Amino acid sequence: LVYTDGWLMILRDEPLADAETSLLPTEDGKPSTWTQQPNLKFNAMFQRGLPKGILIVGDAGPAADKSVKQAAKEQLAQLDGVGSLSLKASESSTQYPPFFVISSELADNLLEPSGNSIEELRAQIGESVTPVVFAVPDVVVSSTLSNGGDELGTENVLALVEGSDPVLKNEVVLISSHYDHIGLASGSKDGDTVNNGADDDGSGTVALLEIAEAFMRAKEDGHGPRRSILFVNFTGEEKGLLGSAYFADVEPTVALENIVSVLNIDMIGRADPTHTGDSDQYVYIIGSNLISKELHEINVGVNDVTGIGLDLNERFNSKDDPNRFYARSDQWNFGKHNIPFIFFFTGTHEDYHQPGDEAHKILYDRMADISRLIFGTAWQLANQDERPELSGTGFN
Repeated sequence: LVYTDGWLMILRDEPLADAETSLLPTEDGKPSTWTQQPNLKFNAMFQRGLPKGILIVGDAGPAADKSVKQAAKEQLAQLDGVGSLSLKASESSTQYPPFFVISSELADNLLEPSGNSIEELRAQIGESVTPVVFAVPDVVVSSTLSNGGDELGTENVLALVEGSDPVLKNEVVLISSHYDHIGLASGSKDGDTVNNGADDDGSGTVALLEIAEAFMRAKEDGHGPRRSILFVNFTGEEKGLLGSAYFADVEPTVALENIVSVLNIDMIGRADPTHTGDSDQYVYIIGSNLISKELHEINVGVNDVTGIGLDLNERFNSKDDPNRFYARSDQWNFGKHNIPFIFFFTGTHEDYHQPGDEAHKILYDRMADISRLIFGTAWQLANQDERPELSGTGFN
């Protein structure tokens, strides 16, 4: 279905039995990121077409514990003075539709000509676990938006270790992380308001610096890589992958066809709830064999031959993963252009986007092992004769 002829009304959450239990077949039975990250719904929707506008019913369902008005007041209180950000639009940029969060009361008034109510529709969707689609007759919705805001400047931070081969040095292996985080919070239970971002993505930023130093030392010792290595600390990842989108879609520092592979490092410092104690010697591998089996085999080979011996876990390595982690960090802006990538990630945890994401909780030895793995994979990519071939099912 392509929704292009009118406004679209959607419920805030996924089908839920209660606030902690999803009716979808999630791995742990809890609500998926479709509930936690509304942008996932928008992305899926926009792939099918752009409606004239979107109405989100914000106070329906068991997870809705406050009114739309109260939720809006709290969200406004948490803004850090920046609010939402986007890349400066060009005349050819896609203009996305407006969206509004509305109450069930207003939604019921709009739905009245159809004979439906929000509670009845929510129950029907929960029972069938399928969408309910219908047109509402004799209702006209319109909006007037005033687009404004300030233009802010920021930077991606790049460094290049130039390759030693006179031909291959024009190709690059791109290693990335992001150096931004989410700023101040409204407060935690102990009154802390600073979101430190030690894992997200301090861990990736530090790993990138250590890997860059190792490559530079190799070059200074006369054993530098044949291909160039481009290290990029992206900005604006938390605001919608903006730094990598600018690099890939607006002003590539390196021509995209010259990028051999992307190794993205985002959150490699902690263990998620499924890995504790002796089971924390792992890293999630996302991308790899779904876009290049050869890239996958290189990474596995480095892990085995060097004796690093991490569990290269592919739990989230699927286009059908409801979390869609493959598209939620900077590697995606290259993957969508069919550039092979691996996203190195150790999962979310209780301090994700919270003031508790602090440096003393980082698993430094395991983080060092992951960094060595990334270095070894990048070294092989930079020195082999041919770039890794595209294969697998891809993400497009």
